[in-house]
Amino acid sequence: MRRALAIWAALLALLIGPPAAADVVSQGPASVAVTIYRDDAIPDPAAAHWNGYGLAMISETRDVVLPAGDTRLVLEGVADGIIAQTASLAGFPGRVLEQNFDYEVLSPATLIEHSVGREVEVRRTNPRTGKATLEPALLRSGPDGVVLDYGGRVEALGCSGDPEGLVFASVPADLTGKPTLSIRVHVDKAGAYRLRLAYMTIGLAWKAAYVARLAPDGQSLELVGWITLANHGEVGYAGAAASVVAGRLARNAIRIVSPLVLRRESACWPQGNSHHPYGIHRYVAELERRMYRLEGVPIAVTAFSAQARAIPMPPPPPPPPRATQSDLGDYKLYTLDEPTTVAARQTKQVAFLSQPKVAFDTVQTYRTNEYEGTAPVIQSTVTTLRFDNTVAKGLGRSLPAGSVAFMASSPEGADRFIGAHDVRDVPTGEPFELEIGRSHEVTVGDATVSRTGGAQTSIGKEVTAVNASRLPKTVEIRQPQLGRSFHITAESSPHGLKSGDPIWRLTLAPGATATLTYTYASTR
Repeated sequence: MRRALAIWAALLALLIGPPAAADVVSQGPASVAVTIYRDDAIPDPAAAHWNGYGLAMISETRDVVLPAGDTRLVLEGVADGIIAQTASLAGFPGRVLEQNFDYEVLSPATLIEHSVGREVEVRRTNPRTGKATLEPALLRSGPDGVVLDYGGRVEALGCSGDPEGLVFASVPADLTGKPTLSIRVHVDKAGAYRLRLAYMTIGLAWKAAYVARLAPDGQSLELVGWITLANHGEVGYAGAAASVVAGRLARNAIRIVSPLVLRRESACWPQGNSHHPYGIHRYVAELERRMYRLEGVPIAVTAFSAQARAIPMPPPPPPPPRATQSDLGDYKLYTLDEPTTVAARQTKQVAFLSQPKVAFDTVQTYRTNEYEGTAPVIQSTVTTLRFDNTVAKGLGRSLPAGSVAFMASSPEGADRFIGAHDVRDVPTGEPFELEIGRSHEVTVGDATVSRTGGAQTSIGKEVTAVNASRLPKTVEIRQPQLGRSFHITAESSPHGLKSGDPIWRLTLAPGATATLTYTYASTR
């Protein structure tokens, strides 16, 4: 008999299953580190919209108390752009059984959707008296068109003519106010544990930006570098150890489950009804017209003071945070010297470079075209600054790709913007160049003076450079390689090479003119 009872008890246990795991809720991390990777698909991290882009790694520590056995660990406040399949949990002597990302976030629309079939209260406010009344109703549908059943009388929300709202007795259990990662774990021994959670997320990005102030000598500049951090997510990271990684990261396309936030249309019937015969858009336009009328109404502000006294100057702002460069394999890692807060929906700038005197050479460059007429085409040259990324030239620092804004002092001593250019990733010891803009004082007349056809085309060029400025200038003429078997057959002065293209350098005194002639042949 006892054996039969034991067998029945075992079968019943199999049918019922193991006891439900208890919930342990962690409302937020004790500490967090954010490592943001550069995303070349985002030209400007401070732009308003680039959903689905950006990449960062979040490392958190969380303090929890776990009972022995199976536990459902609820980790609130994870990034809303979390790539859930990359999450890893460590720091406890147990094992992870399963994990879930709860991405349906509490909003007015999701609250309505999850309350369909439940009783709610409709609050109406009399616009004349301000008195509010509550009436129970059964929520029939929503959120795209909220329909209510008042004991057999069915109406749409917002169609009574009075301001209306819904009152809910409680929030459905399957809705959460913030993105949540739930993990079912098993530990043999109860105790307090410091867990380490790491995962990848989208919605964060960074980019470098530089300000170059040209010195009066025209041969050096001050270079200041800034890192722009951008968080387009709904979750912020307070007091985070933040760093960014420079370099082009190898990535694979993946599918990401984003938090579901539904929107509710607050209008009544868009096609019009007895209260809105011309539709809601007519009344929106009328409201905007009334608001426009108020713009001309004068507003007076009167201030009273017991005695006149000087207003003290506010204290100077604290210096901006700075970042320190280090190596991360073949990448460069820039780590903020102090913890910072990367708030939700925020951009911030961090200084990472300040070189007071960087030497450069200025060259006026021109790339010839295929103009086939004999009359010269007058073109402006491009003012190009050339640098050597070495300590001897005042730099010697790895430069992450970004944009450079050039400033020059006006006669009054104020900074004036004179141009901008993008810079690629520049490692230490490598030369690079930046273009400021076009010069109308140093011009080039480009003419094609001869042309012969056949199996091999031969073209004669005449390029005349004119320096109308008060300073000596160096002009560099570059002929792109056109066609196959390209080669120079004749020239008035020897050429050099730049990335395989022939180049000629002409030195012009103030007001001087120089002419270059050459012939090239190629097979088309």
